[in-house]
Amino acid sequence: MGRVNNFLWTFTRSNPSHDIYGVDSFLRFKHWGCEDPLIIDARLKPHHAPPLTEDPKVTARVDELGKKGGPLHGII
Repeated sequence: MGRVNNFLWTFTRSNPSHDIYGVDSFLRFKHWGCEDPLIIDARLKPHHAPPLTEDPKVTARVDELGKKGGPLHGII
């Protein structure tokens, strides 16, 4: 799951109109392109909301609901 989280984090922490760069970038028929590599600046910036942190107590309660016999069994 770590790779998926990192991948999603990249797109939630970047603004495509400001944070995408590329080597030998070009415009062709109003479309931006570049040669390899493509660089996405996904650093945490001062104007971003703070990252969400997982609360272990809530996680445990939700896991309990998803166990066999629980109301969310088979759903999560």
